[in-house]
Amino acid sequence: MKRLFYKLNRAFIRLVAKPSASGTLVQIQGRQQVYVIHHRSLTDLIVLDLVADQQDLPSPLEPITDTGVDERSRFLPLMRAASGRITMQTMSARLSRLMITPDQFKAQTDFIPVSIFWGRALSGDGSWLKVLTSENWAASGRFKRVLNLFLNRRNIVVHFGKPLSLAEAASTEDPGIALRRTARYLRVRLRRQRIRTLGPDFSHRRRLVDQIVNSHSVKAAISAQSLRSGEGEDKLEKRAHAYARTISSDMAHPTVRVLARFLSWFWQRIYDDVVIHGLDNIEELALTHTLVYAPSHRSHLDYLLLSYLLYYKNFMIPHIASGDNLNLPILGSILRRGGAFFMRRSFREDPLYAAVFEEYLYYVYQVGHSVEFFPEGGRSRTGRLLQAKHGFLRMTLAAQKRGLKQPLAVVPVYIGYEKLVEGTSYLSELRGASKQKESLSDLFHNIKLIKQNFGSVRVNIGVPVHLDVWLEQHTHETTDTQVRKLGRQIMQGINGAAHLNPINLVSLVTLATPRLAIEAALLERQIDIYRQLIYASGSSSLTTTSLDTGEILEHAKSLNLLDYEAHEFGSVLSLDPLTAVLMTWYRNNVVHTLAYPSLIACLLIRRRRAISTSQLKGLVDRVFPYIADELSCPVTASFNGTLHALMQVDLISDGEFGISAPAQDSPQHRQLSLLANLVMPTLERMYIVISLLEANRLKKSELRRGAHALAQKISRLYGINAPEFADERLFDQFIAGLLEADLVRKCEDDVLSGSGELRGVLRAAETVIEPQIRQGVASHDK
Repeated sequence: MKRLFYKLNRAFIRLVAKPSASGTLVQIQGRQQVYVIHHRSLTDLIVLDLVADQQDLPSPLEPITDTGVDERSRFLPLMRAASGRITMQTMSARLSRLMITPDQFKAQTDFIPVSIFWGRALSGDGSWLKVLTSENWAASGRFKRVLNLFLNRRNIVVHFGKPLSLAEAASTEDPGIALRRTARYLRVRLRRQRIRTLGPDFSHRRRLVDQIVNSHSVKAAISAQSLRSGEGEDKLEKRAHAYARTISSDMAHPTVRVLARFLSWFWQRIYDDVVIHGLDNIEELALTHTLVYAPSHRSHLDYLLLSYLLYYKNFMIPHIASGDNLNLPILGSILRRGGAFFMRRSFREDPLYAAVFEEYLYYVYQVGHSVEFFPEGGRSRTGRLLQAKHGFLRMTLAAQKRGLKQPLAVVPVYIGYEKLVEGTSYLSELRGASKQKESLSDLFHNIKLIKQNFGSVRVNIGVPVHLDVWLEQHTHETTDTQVRKLGRQIMQGINGAAHLNPINLVSLVTLATPRLAIEAALLERQIDIYRQLIYASGSSSLTTTSLDTGEILEHAKSLNLLDYEAHEFGSVLSLDPLTAVLMTWYRNNVVHTLAYPSLIACLLIRRRRAISTSQLKGLVDRVFPYIADELSCPVTASFNGTLHALMQVDLISDGEFGISAPAQDSPQHRQLSLLANLVMPTLERMYIVISLLEANRLKKSELRRGAHALAQKISRLYGINAPEFADERLFDQFIAGLLEADLVRKCEDDVLSGSGELRGVLRAAETVIEPQIRQGVASHDK
């Protein structure tokens, strides 16, 4: 009778439910699996049975028959009912028996922690319907399971955790200690799997706001501001409540589900593919750390992409730090219910707001909820990573120092687009137009996007920064130094996880040509060279498109980003002037990946004589740190490895007298020249600053303005095809780097003076910079 009842239920659930699997799914040949579930539930077992059948795994109801072992099934509930308490008196009898099985059986058996999620609601606080349909921490009744079966039939997830070897679990000599330790470990694993997928159990938003305002730090800020301004504390407390309500998220699972379904439809209309890579690097980390995602910020779609992908990969949906410019009527409410919390661009002048925001952020971290923030602050209009803003990083470090239930791990995330949705507006801004403010009307204006093709999107997960370990390594530094170094490491982590898509590769080559036109054969060869150089870099985080070179060109043409011309002498591929400006955005996404070999090419391309390996390395070591700082890439590239890679593609040779470039009339010389042009604008900006500094007595602000004006002039007169060439922020960054490295010092009256080493850099640069650029700078100095 029981078997018939089970079969009927299984047939019914199989007809209705559409469960999915995540986590560790590979069955190890020759090993036994025992599924560990939270509590005994018929519907959970049926769903697990269905998913096991889909994934070609053994059924949980399949018996275990081995020498000295005879169990009717291979599932192991840690407790009998969802509402029961786990105590030593209710320890699973099957677990107790398995812990004392023969050593041969233990050696080939794994415990698999399995979590079954009926829906993805984060909390059941509120209406009776939310309570019935949420996957919260309360008891699950039969009626709720039946209701969930219909309401969440496509949102049932079975997560398989990391296996625990039975031999390892029973390794302690004392069987009682081994049993208790194993049960505790499995309970913790299941609990962490729930948090990783669903997030922690948040209180009602009103109680959360009260808790923040009544915290010690906010109370202290209210008292301090009352003393300064003379305002009553009651009035300031009401303001603090208003701030907390304005800031805090109000994540609602129904909204998340609607947004997820809408975005699935939207991505399918505008993109060929949306892919995330590297999640396996944080699969286990999410169980022990609170993840703080730090993505590049290049489009408004960034807000939606990462959360969407994490949701469908069964990771906790992060709370997203959003600028209050997006807290618009209707849109702001939708984003808030989708997980956004809002922050002012700056709140230095309002210490009460700062205290409320910092306390809210600490609360989110303390309960273990993942967070997403954009370290650059605003979107990059040039395509190049901006320097990290320090405010949010400072508060995150403060939260880690203050103490949390589990440590924070910052996860760099690279987001790469083949064709930018905001391309038209960015093109206007790159050509000098002012930034347009966001408005609700933009949503309706952009409905026409669904008729266009924007290629593919790639999201790459970088190497996480474990903040507890990181702080131990930087414990003797000031907070300002810690924030600055952490920001730099995060930005390097983002660029270190870059993906070179077809448009990136095409832009790297075509924009380096004098007339924005190139023979198809040379373009294909140059792309092949760049891919070989990237592979030779040895970076495990960098990825490139899987298309072959011919497919890359066809793909760029299909997105209307590359023009094709047929001539008697062969095919020519080119960019029209407007597209060329936009293509600088795609080049700047990834130019850092080839910065090191490009610098070597720059130092060799104009030399008539060979240079010794040691001399060349000395020049590279002197100059590259400044390029790396501007492009947010690490300075750990292998000099010998890069030289070898350049020799492998015949761009340089190592002869009797040293390293040399190919003959000037050879195709290889032209290929080396194209490679050199990638970082030449950066070297030219460096040359402008150092030349002005050597020729004039200037203060920092005067040097920045003078460099900006001279760069504008040179860009216009000599046709430098890089809208960011005269960007004041880049000059600011370079000058700040010189001051930090003590290569430039402030003298009397704040006038800057360069060191002898800086003059050596200037002399080295003079051998690289084109004569016309040097003449333009020299005439300006006079």
